[in-house]
Amino acid sequence: MKKTLLIVSTLTILLFSCTQDRPINTYLIVDFTQTVDGNPLEKNSLEYTNAVGQNYSVQNLWYIISDITLHSDNGDNIIKDYHFINIENPSTLSFSINNLADGNYTSISYTLGLDSTKNSSYKYVNEDFHTTMAWPEMMGGGYHYMILEGNFNNDFTFYNTHTGGTMGNDFSFTHTDVISLITDKHTTDASININMEINNWYTNPNTINLTTDGIMGNMDMQMQLKQNGVDVFSTITD
Repeated sequence: MKKTLLIVSTLTILLFSCTQDRPINTYLIVDFTQTVDGNPLEKNSLEYTNAVGQNYSVQNLWYIISDITLHSDNGDNIIKDYHFINIENPSTLSFSINNLADGNYTSISYTLGLDSTKNSSYKYVNEDFHTTMAWPEMMGGGYHYMILEGNFNNDFTFYNTHTGGTMGNDFSFTHTDVISLITDKHTTDASININMEINNWYTNPNTINLTTDGIMGNMDMQMQLKQNGVDVFSTITD
């Protein structure tokens, strides 16, 4: 009887030990949020004010984030090649990874839009954004990086902040944030939040006025928005 109890106890200890040592897959979720002056974006509300004192609203916001990469002591881990965000569609506001590799991730980088190696016409015909984000062939083709639209000063004056590869020039940019994300065999889940602060598109280092003029063919304006983009995105990990 004592031998039987000893065997059962030993097996129990071994099984518990094996369970404890078994690696756990880390489930990662990446969320995309949008704020104005730090507050969650509210659509179609003419309550926001830019650096030059213009009131404006946001009706449409679509953008592509590409080359989302986690950087660790062991090298780079590209977790997604590209992701399309449409604030009207909740399913586009996040994506998940079922098995994030273990690592000490110290920074994250991602690109607004598609760089010149990826941004060519009809390359993404099977993606939901193909029609919505297509950039006019007469202006270089490829795809928009971002479509941000709404009214300013009143409910009848329309602005459109469209960014993309005007005349084939690459105005995409890569943003990098320092993070602290450590995953190992005991980590069950983790989260990353990538936020767009919309008001920052129009200030620092360039103060930009909203106008009724389209800016798709304006390379100087595209460059100013690219330069302002350094302060637009931020990343939080949990």
